[in-house]
Amino acid sequence: MKMNRINLFATACAVALAAGACGDYSSSDESHNIRSRDSGMAGRPATPEAVVGRTSSVGMRYGSLPSGFSYEAGSTFSHGSGAAGRYAVSQVRTPRGDMLWLETIEPRDGRATAERVVRAELRVPPLAADERLMIGSCDVNGRLDARVVAIVVAEPGVTRLTKIRQAWRADAQAGRFDLVPVAGIVCEEPGS
Repeated sequence: MKMNRINLFATACAVALAAGACGDYSSSDESHNIRSRDSGMAGRPATPEAVVGRTSSVGMRYGSLPSGFSYEAGSTFSHGSGAAGRYAVSQVRTPRGDMLWLETIEPRDGRATAERVVRAELRVPPLAADERLMIGSCDVNGRLDARVVAIVVAEPGVTRLTKIRQAWRADAQAGRFDLVPVAGIVCEEPGS
């Protein structure tokens, strides 16, 4: 099974090689806890046009989202100091479905908007009718953690959401989303 997927990836890479859209498939982590597989992009940044047909958006650089992509929600956080330590967790609707992206926010000289680089992605699982995705508004053991994304049960008239179905934390240093225990996580409705 793994060999067939590697052969399929190699075939797709051969087709997309001219666009510079292929990364390194040597990672053994095939779970939703995605690690960057894009070491091959270092010399040639991905453009939105080069990654639309890919199976991953990791490595994509953009100032504004390409056609077929839309921003749904997100939050920013800092890791380290200065402009080089700015990150975002964004929910993005893509041609492949809803995704969470961990992005580096890079200032662009002389421009008002920054460029973003997708460092990791996680497919948003299908949500039940009573569930919603909370980004950047969850406390872990009483402390706000903007890196936490959680699937919560949305109860009518409740602004402090304590029924957490699943949660992840964006790891900026490792470039991945880690599944985290839901005990001790409470999310607040934005603006409440």
